[in-house]
This record gives sequence, C-alpha cells and structure tokens, in this order.
Amino acid sequence: MTTHHDIPTHLVTGFLGVGKTTTIRQLLALRPEGEHWAVLVNEFGEIGVDGGLLADTGVALEEIPGGCLCCVSAQMFTVGLNRLIRSQHPDRILIEPTGLGHPAEIIRTLTQPPYDGVLDLRATITVMDARHLSSPRHREHPNWNDQIALADVLLANKADLYSEADREALQAFVAAMPPPRPLVVETTQGRVEPAWLEHPRLERGGALFPEARAFLSAGDTPDHDHDHDHDHDHDHDHDHDHDHGHGHAPNEHGYEPVTIDTRGDGYLGRSWLLPEGQAFDHTVLETLVSGFTGERLKG
Repeated sequence: MTTHHDIPTHLVTGFLGVGKTTTIRQLLALRPEGEHWAVLVNEFGEIGVDGGLLADTGVALEEIPGGCLCCVSAQMFTVGLNRLIRSQHPDRILIEPTGLGHPAEIIRTLTQPPYDGVLDLRATITVMDARHLSSPRHREHPNWNDQIALADVLLANKADLYSEADREALQAFVAAMPPPRPLVVETTQGRVEPAWLEHPRLERGGALFPEARAFLSAGDTPDHDHDHDHDHDHDHDHDHDHDHGHGHAPNEHGYEPVTIDTRGDGYLGRSWLLPEGQAFDHTVLETLVSGFTGERLKG
C-alpha cells in the first residue's frame, strides 16, 4: 500500500467527446483487489453528469462542475482534491479535467507545494479521436494541442470508426511530434492496459508547445488573465445563464426543467436538470440523440 505522502496520481485528459469517462471506467475495472482509488472530475457544464456515470464503480468521487480548472474552478479543484486525500487516503488518484482544460497548469499545481510532497504525479493519459485531425476546429484549438503535447500515453480512441485516411493522418501526426514522443495506442471503448499507467512521465524540456512551456517554466505564476489567444467568451463568469425560459413549458406534474448555459473557449455547454422520476418517450429521445450535431452529448 502506498503511504499518505506518495499517492500515484494521473491526469486523464482529452477534448470534449473523445471518451475520457469511458476510459476512466476501464481503468477502474483494472484496479487491484484491496486498493482504494479516488477520482476527481471536472465538467465543462454546470450540471455534473460524469459523477453519475462513475457512481457504480465503487470508488471515492469528487465532482467539480462549471468550467475549466485553471479559472473559476481552481479553488474548488484544490478543495476537492484535499478532501479526497484527507478523507479517503486513496492508493491512487485519477483526475479528469474538462475537455476544455489546460493540463499544463494542472500539472504545475500537482508538482509544486503543497502537493509535491503528497502526490507522485505519474503518466498523463490523453485520449484523442484521430478523426479530429482533419478538423480545423480541433487542430487549431490551443487546448487540443496542449492536451496532446503533454501526453505520456496517447490513446487514439474510437479506432473502430477510423477510415484508412484517419489512420494515415494519425501516423503522420505522431511522426511529426517532437521527441520524446508519447506511447501511442489505438483503442476502442476506452480499453486500456494496466502497464500504461506505469509508463514513465516524459522529460520534455523545451519541446512542449509554447503555451504549455510557458505554464510549466520554473518561477512563472499561473496566467489567470488567460492571455492565450483563445476565442474566449469567458470573462471568468462563464455566462452562467440560469434561464428557465427556452420555450420549455412545465410538464403535467408542474415541473419545469432548469436550463443552465456555460460558455468558454468558443464552446457553449447547455445543461438541463430534470426532476427525479421524469419519464421519456424512448423513440422521441432516440430521434433527438441521433440528430445531435454538437461535440458531446451526455446524460
């Protein structure tokens, strides 16, 4: 068993909709009998869904809804992490930042006081979808690049959906990465191997993307002004519209769904909070889901 002072800790990062939560479920299924693991989850949306998706895994869970960890949720992140460490004494911690998170700043937090004497930061696992390599919206997004730049293990998930062109693009992309290159594995349904958790953290020196390098360089302070040339709608309020309008009439029980919007990094997250026991017409719901054109849909 690990001591309280060297808890193996991993980031499981990746862009919206690539399968991070599924990957975490797969990792949790591999944990050795008798080991107590904990998961810290940060959602882009204001209403956390991942907690529900991980609730049956039997691990300690902390959820931080509402934005990227490097801004409005930064204090909540440390509070949630401290609570996990003190109350659960886990043998391993998995941290899932939002798909719009800045992993470099999270890494810096985890490797500096007060966490440098408590956590043993191990391999960062970045989940990607190789089909995004042909999407300028992804290839040109700073966070997408940062997440891949900081990968120790790069999981090309949803490989069963790749075309030959997607695979060729992935091979070319990896070949063009500056050394040291991460372990790159194609996978489906977030399937993982226990050995990947033990893959060493890479010593990249100056080979990080400039933005990531700036965050990690010694002595810098975190750039909470977000001068990242992002398409930032988010002036640190994330436009939290607690707007009950949106044309939703109360149902026959008098309940009206709560709608909350979150904006950041050029993305809009819309969450609906529905009353417990709300029944859906399966056919209508299936039609709605199959016609969805956004990056990610969770429920």
